[in-house]
Amino acid sequence: MFRLGLTCYWPLGTVILALCESAAGSQLSSEKTWVWGPGLRAEVVLPARYFYIQAVDTEGKRFTVSPGENAFQVKITAPEEQFTRVGVQILDRKDGSFIVRYRMYASYKNLRIEVQTLGVHVAKSPYSLKGPVYHENCDCPQEDGNAWLEEMSCPPSILQIQRDLAHFPTVDPDKIAKEIPQRFGQRQSLCHYTIKDNKVYIKTHGEHVGFRIFMDAILLSLTRKVKMPDVEFFVNLGDWPLEKKKSSQDIHPIFSWCGSNDSKDIVMPTYDLTDSVLETMGRVSLDMMSVQANTGPPWEEKNATAIWRGRDSRKERLELVKMSRKYPEIIDAAFTNFFFFKHDESLYGPIVKHISFFDFFKAKNIAKAGQEFARNNLMGDHIFCYYFKLFQEYAKLQVTEPKVRDGMEKVEQPDDDLFPCSCHRKKVKEEL
Repeated sequence: MFRLGLTCYWPLGTVILALCESAAGSQLSSEKTWVWGPGLRAEVVLPARYFYIQAVDTEGKRFTVSPGENAFQVKITAPEEQFTRVGVQILDRKDGSFIVRYRMYASYKNLRIEVQTLGVHVAKSPYSLKGPVYHENCDCPQEDGNAWLEEMSCPPSILQIQRDLAHFPTVDPDKIAKEIPQRFGQRQSLCHYTIKDNKVYIKTHGEHVGFRIFMDAILLSLTRKVKMPDVEFFVNLGDWPLEKKKSSQDIHPIFSWCGSNDSKDIVMPTYDLTDSVLETMGRVSLDMMSVQANTGPPWEEKNATAIWRGRDSRKERLELVKMSRKYPEIIDAAFTNFFFFKHDESLYGPIVKHISFFDFFKAKNIAKAGQEFARNNLMGDHIFCYYFKLFQEYAKLQVTEPKVRDGMEKVEQPDDDLFPCSCHRKKVKEEL
């Protein structure tokens, strides 16, 4: 088990904490401390909204160590409502900064966010979010995709997307609908998707297609937030890319959660990262925010040995375990399960128990540069920007109209009978 940098989580959206000074004795300044982030803007709809606090002392210097996990108090309320169904967590990143995240379980006309230290408002607190402020399950897409990108502060272009799509000057949905299932459908696990009029349709190919739930979930979440372009594409559900870089056949556009320098698959954020974004403060407890609050011991006390645990989903992993046995002082690698190479278990076993995710942070292979990359590229808004931008750019390559093909079924939005929302965009459309 692990513990978040938080001692209480109340449904009324209040976390009550107390002030602590840094180890050096610097006094925290409520006026000079910074507060910023997408969670302070009503139009940025995320499963769990978030913003940052950077502790600053009375001399205007940033704290570089934690001023204490009990440094701030955050309260979120809906002024027009008697009760506010918002869960709040404060995560101490141990470097003088904090992540405040909150998950809304209903939509509100307005929200008020108070950030205080010892009862004194911090920075420009209180912050007013002029609504409507929608929760994750509210089906209220922004009709203008470019306007949504601007509201989300998405970058105008993403280099990885440009590189991946450069292999495909044009895409013919009619052509790939026939050829990709013929080429990969029997041996691999694929999903054939069409998004038409902002509705999601799917047909699966292969035996092991359970991981479609992760792709279904992000597509449904996107279509609740923004009107997606009409687009038709295939998703590889496997653990390895399919389209070889030096293939003798005509290459096909295949979306994958993995890629390499030797393949031409169109990469997406991994299914587990995507799932953690969608389920933050829900059923998933490991995500890019909670990870930042559990960085392990100080760098000088970390273990220099590289650590790896996992299943046998690729032959190269067998070689890694073999290498670990030869150089145990450098690599600690072992399998936690055998599925694909059960006949080799006697050679590469025995199976070892899973270890806590945060035990990996005891090793130096988690570098400061990696932490900064995660903070700047792998937060929830970054993931949504990447997916939408990817499908937007891919849609421009299509030379025939995407179609809902024979055998496709509609992927339904989840029911939200408990806290339904009233979409202001739909009301305006109906009145017109």
